[in-house]
Parts: sequence; structure tokens; C-alpha cells
Amino acid sequence: MDRKVSIIIPIYNVAKFINRCVDSVIAQTYSNIEIILVDDESPDNCPEICEQYARRDDRIVVIHKKNGGLSDARNAGIEKASGDYIFFLDSDDYVEINLIERLILEAQNNESDVVICGYYADSVDSNETLLSSKNYKGINGVYNKKNFQKIPLDSNTVGLLGYAWNKLYKIQTINSKSHRFIKGLSLIEDIVFNGPVLEECNTISFIEDPLIHYMQRSRNTLGSKYYENYFDLKLIAINIVRKLLLFWGKQDTEITTITDKMGFKALKSTARFLSCAANYESNKKSIILDDLLQSYQAREILRNVKLNSLKDKFLKYLMLHGQSKIILNIYHNKNKS
Repeated sequence: MDRKVSIIIPIYNVAKFINRCVDSVIAQTYSNIEIILVDDESPDNCPEICEQYARRDDRIVVIHKKNGGLSDARNAGIEKASGDYIFFLDSDDYVEINLIERLILEAQNNESDVVICGYYADSVDSNETLLSSKNYKGINGVYNKKNFQKIPLDSNTVGLLGYAWNKLYKIQTINSKSHRFIKGLSLIEDIVFNGPVLEECNTISFIEDPLIHYMQRSRNTLGSKYYENYFDLKLIAINIVRKLLLFWGKQDTEITTITDKMGFKALKSTARFLSCAANYESNKKSIILDDLLQSYQAREILRNVKLNSLKDKFLKYLMLHGQSKIILNIYHNKNKS
């Protein structure tokens, strides 16, 4: 018997993108789906658009709720879901026409608790013209508790573990311990949810093919606000990954190699984020980055991480030698270009 899939789409201020997203779901080759549109008190005309879709397709359910953010909207969708499986989709992305068919076939054939696929990262301009598309292929394979330690891991594969929007989840696995997203948490809400869920799994399937279009829209990052706990949140995410890999029986050396590279990536993204912050003067930015690079966590990452590219090696050298102003200037110039 074909099992039902609940597709949960949080909606907030996406009138420009919602049609392509929802249309790509309505057009799925697998028809036993319910589409849950969670209007998170959107200030544009998205509530009306959602209702129009519901009148056109009886598989669509609309929830109107007080604004609570992405995590809260996803949780509302989970509570409403009547399917055997759940798929989360962000409302400014869209999916391949055979996404659900591919995922549910894999899930049913292997009784998988979670199925993970690859994705496209599509960069577009303000007119939604495609500028570039990068293929983040996953891996192929079915793994269970007896061989989780054999899952081949690299930086791309580990990245695929963190997202909520490239996975089909068995609803029994989510509800076994009432796993939910943490309301108000940002940046790392997906991995905080996924870590415990993946530990609950008996079987996990991987499909290498990219079946989702993750949209990267050009924005001027100059003038954004820097949050002082940004790097701390990244460390929490890294520790969740470390805990999961330990649970899977991965060797300490492999875990350390992976998490050190994640840590270096977190240092780079923190410096980039700080470089374009509007809420601090240049000298204050240098002081903040100096303090971060002198912290125990940063020094351990920089001492241990093994890097391949000359660009990263040069950046590591600057970080080890406290060249915060140079680092910030490098990223500031990148942000302007």
C-alpha cells in the first residue's frame, strides 16, 4: 500500500517565491501526499495565496497561526500531519517532480527511518535569473545499526546530515520521543533537531541524486547585524555532529578530522559575518575577532586542523598570528565585490 507523505511548508513573507515552491509539490509524480502550508502570520498576501491553493487541491491543508518563527511553524505542521512520513520544504525553494516518489520508494523498500538526498544550490539575482548551480551530490547506500560506522563521510556528506529540508522522516521516529524544533533558535535549528532523530534511527538510506533546489539569492550582506553568540552556536552544532558520529561508532581520528574542519569553517564564517556587521566600528570588530582567535576553542581548532588549499592555509596563518584587521579587510572586500 502506498504510504502517505505529509509535506510541511512554513510560509512567511515569500509571495514572490511561493508559487514555484507549491507548484513543484502539487506536480509530484507520487500523489498520496498532503501539503501543509503553515502561514506564520505572514504580512504580505501569502495567507490569501495559501487559501487559493487549498480551494484548488483538496490535498492542501492551511494553518494560520501567530508568528513564532520557522521552528514553531514546522512544529505546528508536525502536529497537524496525518502522513506516515514527513518532508520539510522551505517556501523559497522548490523540488524535482519525482522527489517524493524517489524518497518514498527508498523508504518503503528498506523500511528506512530517514532518507537523505543531495541537492542543487542555485544562485539567482534579484530577477530570479539563474547565475550558477552547484550540484551537492550525496552518497548511495542503506545503513543500519550494525554498519553505521561504515557510512563514508567527507565535508559534503556531513553537511547533508545537518539540513532538515533534504530528508524524508518516518513520523514514528519523530514522535517516538516527541522530537521537535526549538522555538526561537536560529542558525543551528536543523542540526539540533536532526542529531537526536538520527540517533533514533534503525535504518538510514542515502540517495546521491540532487532532488531539491536550495535557492541562494544575491543579497548585500554589508550592513547586517553581528550576533556575539554566532561562533558559540556553531560550536554547539559541531558537538552535536561529534556526538552523533561517536554514537555511530566512528573512529576518534576520523571524527576529529571532520570536526576540526567544521571548526575552521566556523571561524571563517564568523570572520566573514563580523566583517560586514553594521553594529560595530572597525576597531571593535578587530577586538572581537582577536578575543575569539585567542580563545581555547579557536586555538585548538587552528593547532589541529589539516588543510589542503593554499588559501585556507594562508588564512590559518593569519588567524594563528592574530592578524584580525587583515582578515576582516579580506572578507570586507569580498562582501563588496
